Amino acid sequence: MKFMSLINKPLYINPKTILLLIIALVLNFYKLNAQEISVQDSTKRSRIKMTSLAFGGTGVLISNVNGKSTIMTGGRGSATFNNCYTFGGAGWGMPNGVEIESSNTDTFEFFKFGYGGLEFGYIFYAGEKFSFGSNLLVACGVGFKETVPKSTDGDFNIFPVFEPSLYSQISLGKLVHLDIGITYRFVTGANFSYISNQKISGPSFYIAFLLGSCSCN
Repeated sequence: MKFMSLINKPLYINPKTILLLIIALVLNFYKLNAQEISVQDSTKRSRIKMTSLAFGGTGVLISNVNGKSTIMTGGRGSATFNNCYTFGGAGWGMPNGVEIESSNTDTFEFFKFGYGGLEFGYIFYAGEKFSFGSNLLVACGVGFKETVPKSTDGDFNIFPVFEPSLYSQISLGKLVHLDIGITYRFVTGANFSYISNQKISGPSFYIAFLLGSCSCN
């Protein structure tokens, strides 16, 4: 009961603070790695090599939609190139909708949405037991309204989603990683009359278990 009461409380996090923190950390780590990258041999830098096949798995994401804390389920996975660049995909969806205001007192209306797409990333630090990196998810979002009792007047919209993130991975075994990250979801062009883009956008926290296939070094 205590856990459910915490989930139902709004997340009072300043979005601008989270965004500025992510940008500052990304710029700082790029600066720290700039000197090391500049001394690399040009032939090595131009050669693209897959150094790890995809690590992928499922997890949960705690987010805020329409002013209410929401749990989304999904997962992510990516392959690593040159020990620092990552390319993969991710997606999250709401198993339960969030209630929205309705002018009809005889029905309850709920909003559901999910999104998924391609993920581009960079690993700032890669150790045997711990790694730290950043991703940018370029995704397509889908949202719709549900009513109880059900009706046929619900709408269905598709819209772009951009979600930068900072994450850390902890090795739990040779082929198992614990993935923990913070993100900020940007939604634009959703065009819903009953919920704004700002109420779909916002910071999130996720945790996932990833399984890997092999190392290609």
